[in-house]
Amino acid sequence: MTLPNIAGAAHAASYAPMFVLRAPEFCFELQPLDYARLVHKLCPGAVIFSGRFPSAKGKKADGSPDIIWQDRRWSPGALANRQVDLARFKFMSFATWPIMKAGERPLKKTLENAVSVTAFWVDIDFHDVDEWKNASPVTVVEAVRNICAERGWPRPSYATHSGRGALVVWLFQPQAAQLVMDRHRAVQQVLHEEFRAMGSDPSARPLTKVFRMPRTYNEKSGVAVSIVYPDLIREIERVDFDEMCRTVLPFARRTKAQRQADAAEAKAKREAAREALAARKPRVGHYGALLTGSTFWDTIRADLERLFLHRHGRKGIVDGKARGDYGAGRHTWLLAMTYAAAWVLSPDELDAFVLDTADRLGIDRAEAPGKVCSVTSRAREAARGKRKTWKGFVVDPRYKCSPASFVELLNITPMEMRRANLRILVDAARRAENAVGRVVASRRAKGVKARDAQQAHRLEVGKQAMEMVSEGMTVQAVAELYGASKRWLDNALRDARAVAGITAARPAGNPAPEPIVVADVADTLDIPTEPPVVHEVLRDIGPREGGDVVARLDLTYCRGVTTKGSTLLGPTPAARLPARRALPCPVPA
Repeated sequence: MTLPNIAGAAHAASYAPMFVLRAPEFCFELQPLDYARLVHKLCPGAVIFSGRFPSAKGKKADGSPDIIWQDRRWSPGALANRQVDLARFKFMSFATWPIMKAGERPLKKTLENAVSVTAFWVDIDFHDVDEWKNASPVTVVEAVRNICAERGWPRPSYATHSGRGALVVWLFQPQAAQLVMDRHRAVQQVLHEEFRAMGSDPSARPLTKVFRMPRTYNEKSGVAVSIVYPDLIREIERVDFDEMCRTVLPFARRTKAQRQADAAEAKAKREAAREALAARKPRVGHYGALLTGSTFWDTIRADLERLFLHRHGRKGIVDGKARGDYGAGRHTWLLAMTYAAAWVLSPDELDAFVLDTADRLGIDRAEAPGKVCSVTSRAREAARGKRKTWKGFVVDPRYKCSPASFVELLNITPMEMRRANLRILVDAARRAENAVGRVVASRRAKGVKARDAQQAHRLEVGKQAMEMVSEGMTVQAVAELYGASKRWLDNALRDARAVAGITAARPAGNPAPEPIVVADVADTLDIPTEPPVVHEVLRDIGPREGGDVVARLDLTYCRGVTTKGSTLLGPTPAARLPARRALPCPVPA
């Protein structure tokens, strides 16, 4: 038997490290770096980490701290091989951007520059919904999982809670962002619409958004971000991207030939419309309103003011109310108002507008510029004459939100569109009503009377013309007397004769039946009249033998007998039992 080399084992143990780091097993053990490694495994490009930091200036002129938003980028390889210090950063992106060499200026965090994406997500602010604000995050995530199971969707990979809402994530293998961006955007839209009733945040859908990492603190709630589903790290599974798109999207994916055919058809329609417009002759004396980009954005700003006054009045947003009570929060209102103001104000005026709007909405002045920094930066680029390329077109760098985007961002309801008298931020139905209103107002301004007034005038003329025709005048002569055409007078006579036929008395040969009035209900029911007692009138009973009460149609009421009428109403089928009873009433004197 050979003995173990104890000395050699002891010598080898002397070179072993004193402590061995155990790999995290539970989700609550994940640090920000472990979380970044888990999400961005084998991703190309660089991951963006963000945070708020005080600037070198220290404080502003008004004494408030100068807080700026800083981004830092690390590649997934650097995250996997180095102990990167992420303690100063709280937010991380689910997409990656190009890796820049030393000394190169990093490209901006835009959709056009995105390299890859590795997740679907939905940000549920259930604390703003009355039905869910008292529920626990575990209950909310369980409800999301149940909805996914009912729809036949893949179950979420994990969910985090930051003290105010829940972030539900579906991880998948990294995909090239520019190739799957359209499908990714469509899935994000469907997820948002599905969980809108639970408080889904419409501004959290784009690829450019960043979200809080576990083990960081939410300064609004003071609660650390944690993973509430699942419990074990090994239970976090990635879904298949194509399978997720197939099950979530309500339509089939088009082929290349179908897309080319649709593009050719759209191009043919545009060319035909352009040719028709060029061949059309302008109407003489017809001039439309002078509509420009400034008038468009001024009208949107006016609609935003009307909507804000309709929802909140002069006092502004009231603290303590859920988002379901007023449609959108302070930061959403600031973003929407800045979107519209960026097209009509200069950069300096826009900065002052952001601070004034922050005071109006109750937002900290130091925090407000960071919420709309991308909007103001693009406004400065536009003021310097800079342009960018979008789908092959050179366009203005400012955000050009459509009216439908404002409607979705602020959750504007059709009732609010009507009550606030909105002009542009409306749906298709309200837009048609506004068009009809403009036509009516234009016709009234030109002296065209309302249809009711025209019909009343024509009816009055028709009544007078009927008397003249009955005395022997011809229709042509009457028309010349009124200075109208024969056709117009024929229509007036037709209306007058129709009204006369409706209001004419009944012919003598078919007289209306006379009502039979019961003299005393007490006699019919064999109830003594002295002393006066309270009784009930029986309805829908069959006539008794020897009785003198007959039920007939078209009988009038008499309040002296009962509160319901003086006769029994309608035919009384004897087979209907039991009898229906009326309200109790006293016997008339």
